[in-house]
Amino acid sequence: MTQIKRLLAILSVLLLVILLAACSRKEETTGTPGASEGEQQPAPEVAVAQTDAGEPREETAAGIQNAGSVPEPSPPPQVYVVKAGDTLYAIANRFNCAVDDLIQANGIANPNALQVGQKLQIPSTSIDTGPSVHLLPNSEFVNSPAYLDFDIAAFCARSGGYLCNYQENVGGQMLSGPEIVNLVAHHYSVGPRLLLAVVEHESGWVTDPNPAGGGLGRRNGGWSTFHQQLAWAADKLNEGYYDWRGRGMALKIWGDGTATRYAPTLNAATAGLQYFYSLSTGKVEWKTLVGDGPGSFIATYRQLFGDPDQYAIVPLIPADTASPTLALPWSEGELWFYTGGPHGGWNEGSAWAAIDAVPDEGYLGCQAASAWATAAAPGLVIYSQDGEVMIDLDGDGHEETGWVLFYLHIATQGRVPVDTRVKVGDQIGHPSCEGGFSESTHLHFARKYNGEWIAADGPLPLVLSGWQFSSSGDEYEGAAARSGQQRTACECSDPSINGLTAGR
Repeated sequence: MTQIKRLLAILSVLLLVILLAACSRKEETTGTPGASEGEQQPAPEVAVAQTDAGEPREETAAGIQNAGSVPEPSPPPQVYVVKAGDTLYAIANRFNCAVDDLIQANGIANPNALQVGQKLQIPSTSIDTGPSVHLLPNSEFVNSPAYLDFDIAAFCARSGGYLCNYQENVGGQMLSGPEIVNLVAHHYSVGPRLLLAVVEHESGWVTDPNPAGGGLGRRNGGWSTFHQQLAWAADKLNEGYYDWRGRGMALKIWGDGTATRYAPTLNAATAGLQYFYSLSTGKVEWKTLVGDGPGSFIATYRQLFGDPDQYAIVPLIPADTASPTLALPWSEGELWFYTGGPHGGWNEGSAWAAIDAVPDEGYLGCQAASAWATAAAPGLVIYSQDGEVMIDLDGDGHEETGWVLFYLHIATQGRVPVDTRVKVGDQIGHPSCEGGFSESTHLHFARKYNGEWIAADGPLPLVLSGWQFSSSGDEYEGAAARSGQQRTACECSDPSINGLTAGR
């Protein structure tokens, strides 16, 4: 009997640990996008080189270099993910590079100890290179100031297609086709003209009153509703865009075993489109889709909107852009726990712009916390619904322009209303499970600039009350450093490991 009681006690402890770990690390799916099980999947992202997490970086960033009107940053690493049975010799032979170059590029100490899932940067190769034509400016890809005067509903009405009168239940609310496009553009911060052009290219829904198939045709991610399909598409578009922005682009391995590298002269917007169209097509068709001739995406875009360069905003992120001064987004003197390192601002594809934190109130499940999330900077509340709050730091009332702070999982009860002007430390609302997808109460906090999700660990690093956040190279894993102190993101509640106290 004593052994049975001991076993029950152990099982109880294990159950508690599982419950405490229920803060989902796949949180921003919003009941939508995840690729269908049978679809060929892109290789995982390569880890981005980090500075020593124990050494805090400067709080003021120099800005994102070479953005907008000047050349894109140096091409991100193009990577291969090791599979079962791979050897360095076989990988080098496949990509026409020397084994020694492969070893040197990846700092491999033991060439005989490759691991499945290991990410290898591929040095210069002579393998096939994809099209180099630029499809869109970056400002047309993200939901940027280029969209301030664009009315989705009015454009759809003028176009006369099926989308204009389409309706669908989304989260218990009946939304029209244009409203769904607007919602996806808002959540993923992907430009609505881009989304409409993808829909038209795949189905004709924008201009055809009687289209034959679904809104995203065969490029639907395996999802059944238009909202789910469009959200999946937006997430995959983002994945290519932000991989090019620094996370590393996976070489495209086709069904016949051949590989294609992305042209090093691409901009992020074109890389995002090339990646998206590579997910459900063969190499020959892909080159047509991302080229500049009949049947291409850009031909459809031009039929709808004309020359994309007329909407270009350059530079989208000027080289002298500096991060705003931000405080930890909870009340002074309060201890919160840093539970999630840099991860997607909205779903996995977007920049790893967000961090997670939970107040020191013990296990909450999905009960709203009693503690308040607070304003990290002064600004204007421009969005407050469905668990989301946005604070516009330039006060112009538009999420497409300037710096915007994004709070997710904020409970309805007590949530700050739209049009409220807040100061640092003003109450925003109580962390909960509302909005997005969450299995336990916490605050999800991220930044955007001119519609682009800004990586927490990047050229404009996230610094809150002097704590600078960095990534380990894996989503949700990271650290925060300040004045020789370090905290590590974990689903634990230990002040010495992941505790952050506002104002101290």
